[in-house]
Amino acid sequence: MAEVEWKGIIWKAAFGTFSYKELLTILKGYGSMEILSFEKPGHFKGMASIALNTGGTRDLTIYYLEVLGPRRAGLGRKALLELKRIFQGKIFVEDPGEILTDEYSITESILFWIQMFREGVIDGLDSDLVRLHPGIDEKEMKKLEQTVISRMKVLRHEKSS
Repeated sequence: MAEVEWKGIIWKAAFGTFSYKELLTILKGYGSMEILSFEKPGHFKGMASIALNTGGTRDLTIYYLEVLGPRRAGLGRKALLELKRIFQGKIFVEDPGEILTDEYSITESILFWIQMFREGVIDGLDSDLVRLHPGIDEKEMKKLEQTVISRMKVLRHEKSS
């Protein structure tokens, strides 16, 4: 299986195999929309697809993102900003946390994604719990956030019972 180190991140096919040339074509946004896995060793790893937008920059859809290392505070944001700088397009997140096995962890990760949306780091979120899109107002976001927090309290209570 080919892999390429590009912009300090190791990229390879998440499913199947691609040649070195195919990987570079996909990374530049000209190839088919395939899911790639990526890792910046010691910092973060994940899975995403890349698409060229009408403005000539590349939009990223993230399916999974995990920060690595003992100190994680702020590293998720830093990873997203690095990806945004590299691709210069919008970042969408689809079904984040699905790879996690603990429902509490999935719910907890949604709070992170809500905050990243609020800060403008990501441009959209589509999950079973929450859908965030451009134009959503703060009142609606707070309502969604409260729903997630309430769900976390129920899950925490179920864990301790």
